[in-house]
Amino acid sequence: MGRMMRQEREHASFLLDMPGAPKASLVGSALASPAGAAAGGLWRMTHATPFGRATERIVDLALAAFGTPAAMACFAGAPLDPAVVQHGLDAAATVGWADWQMLARRSGPCVVEDARREAWLAQHSLVTGPARIRFYAAAPLCDHQGRQQGVLAVLSPEPQGFAPHQRARLQTLADMLMAGREAARGPEGDRQRLAQAEQALREQAARLRSQAHTIHEMDHRVRNGLQMVSDMLCLQALPEQEDACAARLNAAAGRIQAVAEIHALLQRQPGAGRLGARACLEGLLGPFGRLWQGSGRQVRLHAGDDLTVSALDAPRLAVAAWELLANAMRHGQGNVTLELRGEPGLHRFRLAVRDEGPGSERLLRAASDAGHESGFGLIRLIAGGEAAQVRCGPPTEVSIVLDLPPPG
Repeated sequence: MGRMMRQEREHASFLLDMPGAPKASLVGSALASPAGAAAGGLWRMTHATPFGRATERIVDLALAAFGTPAAMACFAGAPLDPAVVQHGLDAAATVGWADWQMLARRSGPCVVEDARREAWLAQHSLVTGPARIRFYAAAPLCDHQGRQQGVLAVLSPEPQGFAPHQRARLQTLADMLMAGREAARGPEGDRQRLAQAEQALREQAARLRSQAHTIHEMDHRVRNGLQMVSDMLCLQALPEQEDACAARLNAAAGRIQAVAEIHALLQRQPGAGRLGARACLEGLLGPFGRLWQGSGRQVRLHAGDDLTVSALDAPRLAVAAWELLANAMRHGQGNVTLELRGEPGLHRFRLAVRDEGPGSERLLRAASDAGHESGFGLIRLIAGGEAAQVRCGPPTEVSIVLDLPPPG
């Protein structure tokens, strides 16, 4: 145990932080305590030194800025650097400076969407263990002479699709952290530099809070606008004497409702690069059921929890599912089952709807003609030109194959 602690002090200091983690006051290098291990989760040390507190604020700011569940700062060991360990894993699970040194050969932030492809990290417990880290973005921490002294990184179990402006922001936070570090190490007259860095940090945090508030307001207005348009179309369809015209209005309202539900899901998960496919489809069942509540028919969902889609493709999936469900209610009989399953081939999914009816010539013609009245024309566009497949029953199944690759 003594040897492990000496290696901790010698190699690096580590900070891995997640929201809601319990805190304990400690300065210096440490290993997870038995009491902390019993609590589960991650344990964050709160440091008494100004630089330790500043480092924690930078890491907290990185979490808020990029929406990842984990962030860390790692330095080549020194007494002034904070030391935080990962709770619930042994010392081998700590990502120290010895692990991150290979990034010293890279200039600027390094972004990796799948850590399993990085030989130096693929077998690390952060990747293979319960945390299942896949994505990380690491910015070098360099002193005023350009020598790398550590890294500031954000980590996530899901791909994030880091944009160029996000890389620049991460590097800005890293530079602010190093400015504070050098100020803390300098003579007393240089303490002003630390105060300036902390002031810049407060201003950056205020700007981020303001931006988050503005984005939240925009999201709220967009969702309200989508809901209003959907309701207006439904109201317009009520007095229509022509069934075909009313059906078109209701179909348009349903498509808008499907997009609105995905928008609401994205609003609840800001910064998410990928969404659970099951969550996307579950959000449709409530409003769809209310639309057909007088029919006495039930809609069930079968979808694996491990299937995910990108935030850009989620509306496509939702609209296609809504159209298939609406066709089953119009042309089919009995209860309806919506199913999403993986297909052979990378990022290919089959979206299928089954009902208890025997099928009909009308349904076969609608799928073949892909007319606008049936909604199959839109389904074919979403499926990249491929027609829906119809298998008459009972039960009757209508399905399409979707290509939903990850972004980038």
